[in-house]
Amino acid sequence: MPDNRISLHKLEVFCSVVERGGVRLAAEDLFVSQPVVSAHLRSLEERLKVKLFQRDGRGMKLTEAGAEVHQWATEVLRGRTELDRSLRDISRGVAGRASIGSSMSVGNYVLPQVLVDFRRAHPQASISLHQSTVEIALERTLDGRSDFAVVATDAVLDANSFEAELIARPPFCLVAALDDEQVGASATVAELTALPFVCPPAGAAIRRSQDSALASIGVVDRRVEIELGSAESMKVAVQGGLGVALLWRESVRRELEAGLLREVQITGHTLYDKLYLVRRRGKRLTAFQTTLTTVLRDGIRELLDQER
Repeated sequence: MPDNRISLHKLEVFCSVVERGGVRLAAEDLFVSQPVVSAHLRSLEERLKVKLFQRDGRGMKLTEAGAEVHQWATEVLRGRTELDRSLRDISRGVAGRASIGSSMSVGNYVLPQVLVDFRRAHPQASISLHQSTVEIALERTLDGRSDFAVVATDAVLDANSFEAELIARPPFCLVAALDDEQVGASATVAELTALPFVCPPAGAAIRRSQDSALASIGVVDRRVEIELGSAESMKVAVQGGLGVALLWRESVRRELEAGLLREVQITGHTLYDKLYLVRRRGKRLTAFQTTLTTVLRDGIRELLDQER
């Protein structure tokens, strides 16, 4: 039987070697020498009575047993991190803490006002918002760095890994430059296929959501003029006359109100995205985090309903 006297530090060293791809880089991250890292790996192999790595050319790769140990070690360290957070909150006597992941449009245009209002009402709250791609936000939620996430995606989330609640359907808005003569005040489905589009990069979650929304009304191919990585850069391109863009109404609200962009009605249709509140399956939220999710859910729905 494996020796159960395995320190968390050895697991941390092992996971660092796996994640950094070798002993040298892991040693640099841990501020120790390479022999010290190698010694921890040998000790862990002796205690578990398995071989963790095998040579792969000049590098190392996990054995089948090593992959199992890495999955287990990740879960152990994640549980330790969550326990540390809970105990720290209890000992400090604060109202609570929450680390939130989000996709970019959610983090830029929807969450800030709701979080600011909540923080004013709860001055002892510790809240951190991490904006990124949908994929990174979900990764942070899965490995425990984020307690939960609010993400916009049309993808089907892995039910074995996540508990996902559809909390809102943000409306899309087709926008054009004020002096763009290529498009009128409205456009039919047939006319959309001929218009030049400013789009997010292919493969991005928001691009997939846009494509899915357009496909639902029969637009399956767009004339893409340029691909840009954020709503802000896309708005600049639209104002510059490169084409139209399909963006969240909330993300273009200020430009529409200021007369910097104009809306193009899609004849007979209103398109929507999907917004999910996501947590790792089995993750237990604290009372504070549960309260915050309720506030976010209600605040987001109110904000987006005002824009419809």
